[in-house]
Amino acid sequence: MTRGIGLYVHIPFCASRCPYCDFATAPATTALRSRYLDALDREIAREGEILGRPRARTLFFGGGTPSLLEPAEIQMLGDALRRAFVLRPREVTLEANPATLDRARLEAWLALGLTRLSIGAQSFDPRGLRALGRTHQPEDSAAAVTVARDAALDVNLDLIFGWPGQTIAAWQRDLETAAALKPEHVSCYPLELRLDPDGSIPNWPGGGWPVLERWRRAAAAAQPDDAGIARMYRVAERVLGRAGYRHYEIANWAQHGKRSLHNLGYWRDRDWLGVGAGAHSHLAGARSANPADLRSYISRAESGSERVVDAESDPPSEAAMLALRLDSGLDLERYAARFGDTAATRVRSALREVEPAHLVQVKGHHARLTPRGRLLASEVFVRLLP
Repeated sequence: MTRGIGLYVHIPFCASRCPYCDFATAPATTALRSRYLDALDREIAREGEILGRPRARTLFFGGGTPSLLEPAEIQMLGDALRRAFVLRPREVTLEANPATLDRARLEAWLALGLTRLSIGAQSFDPRGLRALGRTHQPEDSAAAVTVARDAALDVNLDLIFGWPGQTIAAWQRDLETAAALKPEHVSCYPLELRLDPDGSIPNWPGGGWPVLERWRRAAAAAQPDDAGIARMYRVAERVLGRAGYRHYEIANWAQHGKRSLHNLGYWRDRDWLGVGAGAHSHLAGARSANPADLRSYISRAESGSERVVDAESDPPSEAAMLALRLDSGLDLERYAARFGDTAATRVRSALREVEPAHLVQVKGHHARLTPRGRLLASEVFVRLLP
């Protein structure tokens, strides 16, 4: 662990549930809130000891809505992290929903070393926010950018395309509105609706999975078709490219020198530790995950149980797929040195299959997705699986 790790901290609390979201979430008012934060403290301490108090090279607070934590909770979380890790990160990112940051909370996050705010704008169109079940208003996102600027923070804007009833023109307006705010980074994700229950369903009161399933099936029926989604992706490439953003990863664009350092650690298959409900880790080549259900997570943290290792993980194919997500692509010589000639030969053979369809370009020992390949990346990745 001498090179350090990426550190992800999951805060599941949300003011309300976004019906499309399948991350580990829970109501901000849950009676389990204090027990969860205590369990998180325990896990942080245990993992820091097991790993020998490594340096955290990057730090990412995701959720959920971590910006909903109270200042005292933020301070206690920071204290736990400083005890367990050498906290000298090059980048500290906080996910925030618009209209959830006040001065006291922001000051507490800044004291923890915050450098970057990732704002879940999703859309600047009132119809889009309603279609996605979001509770903020379009103007809240611009206000959040102003707050970030006043605090000298870099900004990422998350956008979702392909929501029910969305048109190409509406998507282009969203992109142009986002670019006009001049964030350092923009992430654009197609709306993907999981049609089976996720692990955080028990965290929420109410109708449970049947209610969510009905919403998702109705939303899926009203989404643009595949051709429409493809056109929207190309519009994003064009609008953001003209605005000076580098399309450095399938779903991510950045100004010069402003790529997400933490996420680059994922795509470059480096070591990272995820703590909290539903968090995933990749350490010494092994992938593992925590349960998304709060009660299960708390029970495991309180008992000191080891995280569940993914026995079906295939490191060679995963490393190849992650590298190809980046515009820098896959270095086949380095890949062979890491995983051996047999694995490298299998990857080369898989890539040759899709070259005639102009999905990938192989030059020398480098392989990269083409613009068409970024759009149809799943057609490439499925061939890399064992």
